Amino acid sequence: MKHTNQTTTLISATAMTLLLAACGSDEGNNQATNEADTTAAVEEKGTKVIDNVEEMVREKVAEIKETIALDTSSLDSFKSSLSAMRSSLSDDQAGQLRDALGYLAKSSAKESKGGLLGAAKSVASGKSMEEILYDNMADKLDGLTFDDILNLAG
Repeated sequence: MKHTNQTTTLISATAMTLLLAACGSDEGNNQATNEADTTAAVEEKGTKVIDNVEEMVREKVAEIKETIALDTSSLDSFKSSLSAMRSSLSDDQAGQLRDALGYLAKSSAKESKGGLLGAAKSVASGKSMEEILYDNMADKLDGLTFDDILNLAG
């Protein structure tokens, strides 16, 4: 959209400049030059505004991402907070989160009282990765942000 508007503006400015140049008067040339300068200044300011808005959005997304933390007060709270965290992430970051949680689930299964056999029984009984994580690591995961989870998984 941005490029279309800029292209339209440039075409309009170019057409106006050519029309005024065809008139052959110095006044027309000066007006065309002034309009071209004005168009360039407006485009430059518009680009700066767009850059500022993009930066503000990036900062806000980072801020939101940092404030979304896991709540392990109950299994439902854990699933809800994990869902909110996932939805705040880019596809690439969601993949990183999935990999980190998978690693943590596998690691926690090894350390749990049933070990890998217990984890296999949990999966066979229909438990999700979230439930296994909640059962084995609720205390460790409570209050963690996306970055904290990546750091914990190493």
